[in-house]
Amino acid sequence: MEEKKLKELEQRSFENAMYVSKTPSEEASLTIQKIYAVYKNQGFDFAIINDSSIMKFNHDRLKFLELLANTDISEVGNKFEKRLSVQEYEFLKAYLEYGKYHLEHQIPERQKKKCMDVSPKQTAAYHRLCQNVIGQQEMKHTLCKLGAVYQFAKKREDYHLPTPPIHKVLAFIGPPGTAKTTSARYFAEMMIEEELLSGGSLAYITGTQLKAKYVGQTSDKVHQIFETNDIIIIDEAYSLVNYNETERTDNFSQEALAQLCIEVEEHSHDKLIIFAGYGGDINEKNNKMKRFLDENPGIASRITFTVHFSPYTAKEMLDIFEVLANNATFRLEKGWENVLLPFFEQRVKDENFGNGREARRLLEHTMAVAAERFMEWQESTIFKSQIVKEKEERQRLSLLTCEDLQTAIQEFIRG
Repeated sequence: MEEKKLKELEQRSFENAMYVSKTPSEEASLTIQKIYAVYKNQGFDFAIINDSSIMKFNHDRLKFLELLANTDISEVGNKFEKRLSVQEYEFLKAYLEYGKYHLEHQIPERQKKKCMDVSPKQTAAYHRLCQNVIGQQEMKHTLCKLGAVYQFAKKREDYHLPTPPIHKVLAFIGPPGTAKTTSARYFAEMMIEEELLSGGSLAYITGTQLKAKYVGQTSDKVHQIFETNDIIIIDEAYSLVNYNETERTDNFSQEALAQLCIEVEEHSHDKLIIFAGYGGDINEKNNKMKRFLDENPGIASRITFTVHFSPYTAKEMLDIFEVLANNATFRLEKGWENVLLPFFEQRVKDENFGNGREARRLLEHTMAVAAERFMEWQESTIFKSQIVKEKEERQRLSLLTCEDLQTAIQEFIRG
């Protein structure tokens, strides 16, 4: 590794260790000298002059790669544990962990390529998105546009043209059940295929999962999520906020929100960060992302682009149901559309319409009805032979009849 890259990696590891171990800058500089002294099996009884020069990059730190390769602190009572204080040892662990992770995930210089000449629509991920997500043409167009924007910026960098940073912080908003998080994953894969991200490590978390178990640990948890992943998808971030006017947002949530602002600002250029949740063209009560962003301007101001998802039409709901059934290896009896279309035409008008989730729920109800029908048929049928039985069973196990659908709709409506 060239010296410039080594210094950059070591400096990031050093700063991360300061943060994780909560070591002040001057103490951290003393700690790093002590770590390398112990590594070289030197004593540490000599005095260190505490002045401004101590903050400069010292020559020992060029041995960072050697330290990473040769230091194993898994053994209890190792020389570092014996000769460092508890805080110094925590600093060392964070210093090594960060360096080893990023060394393992970096792209070697000889393998680095310029931005790939591939259109977002030509990526395999986009093809899978179109196959598995029904409708949502506006969303698909927006994702291709964003892929082109980031590729354009990367191309300019490849030719050393001055390029203002275009932050990779997005909001995916829409009604429930419109494939927001699924589409976020596909978009991340598109970005990876276009070589617009430094790696492919992904963290999918909900707002409440950002909180730690004990007070004071949440900021570290959020920090580590961002440090160790290239793609961060945060679903329902508004779950951190208590909108009950009689109660205040708890300390864990406040700490998570504060650290979230810091991490988004720090990593908006080198990570793909997506906030997904309910919003857009839905009733005010359920427009949770709008309220969350209105009340957290520090996060809202860092979101560069918004991707909108639309509610499904009745015809699209038929397509979704058919895809789900096919994926589950079921055949639908002829005329099934005529059974489901009137049902979905009524459902799309309901204020609490769940979009794609309702297609999945209806399929589960239909499978339950088909299972009951299958058991009744099996108990009342005498088969001529085992071969005949297996053939009949296979056919019936793969078929959902119009009668099954009608019964399932009645059960669905009853709740």
